[in-house]
Amino acid sequence: MNGRKMIRFMGLIAVLAALISAASASGYSQVENDLEFRVDYPIEVEVGSCITISFWMKASQNLTDLVVNLAVYYHQNSEVETLYSEVIVSVDQADIGWTKSKSIRICVPREEPVDPHLRAKLEFRYKVDGVDRELDHEWYMSVVRDETYGELESEVASLRDRVSELKDEVEELEDELEAKTEELESLQEEYQSLLAEHSALETSYQQLKEDYDDLEKEYQELKEDYSSLQDSYSSLSESHQSTLIELERLKTSYETLSRQYESLEEQYRSLLRDYESTLSELRAYKAIYSDLKSRHEDLRARHDDLIAEAASLRQRIADLEEEYSSLNRVYQATLGESSLTKNVLLAQTAAVATGLGIYAFLSRRIGRRERSGSVAEEGNSERKVQKILSGRRITIPSDIASKLGLKKGDEIEIDYADGMIIVKPVKEEPSEGKKEAESKQERGGGDSSES
Repeated sequence: MNGRKMIRFMGLIAVLAALISAASASGYSQVENDLEFRVDYPIEVEVGSCITISFWMKASQNLTDLVVNLAVYYHQNSEVETLYSEVIVSVDQADIGWTKSKSIRICVPREEPVDPHLRAKLEFRYKVDGVDRELDHEWYMSVVRDETYGELESEVASLRDRVSELKDEVEELEDELEAKTEELESLQEEYQSLLAEHSALETSYQQLKEDYDDLEKEYQELKEDYSSLQDSYSSLSESHQSTLIELERLKTSYETLSRQYESLEEQYRSLLRDYESTLSELRAYKAIYSDLKSRHEDLRARHDDLIAEAASLRQRIADLEEEYSSLNRVYQATLGESSLTKNVLLAQTAAVATGLGIYAFLSRRIGRRERSGSVAEEGNSERKVQKILSGRRITIPSDIASKLGLKKGDEIEIDYADGMIIVKPVKEEPSEGKKEAESKQERGGGDSSES
């Protein structure tokens, strides 16, 4: 970053040096077929100072009735002021090679305009071989400034001092680079250490490879042992015959178990029928739930629309209040006017008051709807209404069943007291057949507990 700053300052110094060299140059020269002239002047002028303009010319032809007029104009704030306009040369005859020089002193005004400058104009009128000729030359001559290039040179000197400071910073960076070089050498030494460790690991790898060859030999020996085990397999085949006899006995036991399985399967079918009936009821409840959910979403959308309408009405009432205040001020200002103007203002005020009343009415109505919606939601979260299915069964919601510790297939006790149905779980160990039916029912994918 410091290197970039130094390069930037050096570039700025080069640009300023170029500007200073351009500022030291001055003058305007022109060579025509009939004559040659030159005007020397400073291209930079301080406000309120005086300058000297040097004029020189040379005749390239025989000229007669030569008249040269010089005019200098001062431009400031889009205005033009003539500082000098006079005839500087007037001769009847000018032969080839004739020369003329003259110095003119001009002073610049002391006021401080915006971007002032000087414009010069030369007019030549003469005759060549009795023919009248005129030459006009007009050019941008000088810039009028508060700060000259000498002051800029002092700024360049300060910038050069800054360059010296940047050189010192470069030396500091070189010292830092040397420290980084030493750190790099340290890292190279560490690399050599790691390289030696790598060689040690290669030696260990060779040792492990030799161990692998030894294990390969042991594998061949185990393969030979496997061949001997195959021979012993033949002897085991003879014992297989005795195993077949045992298999026959197990088949008999299997038939007994199959009969027990058929009995359990019949029980399972009975439970499956109950499950299918319960599933149909569940589908009905799901349809009811979907309908209630769609109605709830519709009410929610209407509730959001009413809230948006309330916000719009609040903004409208704010606008009406502001309009009411404005009308009231106008009304106060026009108390002394005609009764017709007063009636118009009263009518506008009544319209604003009517708008305020409509907003208040709608706000109370929306508030009552919001409160009724919130009360309904709280009631639904505390109590769930159930429907009697087939005249003998009700569905216990899953959250209440989890609180009671009920699972599918558990027994419950139902009692009646004080106009309420009381459901109590019965803690008994289920039989083995019921456990198997319960596991098959769980694989069937029931979703709720029933009694």
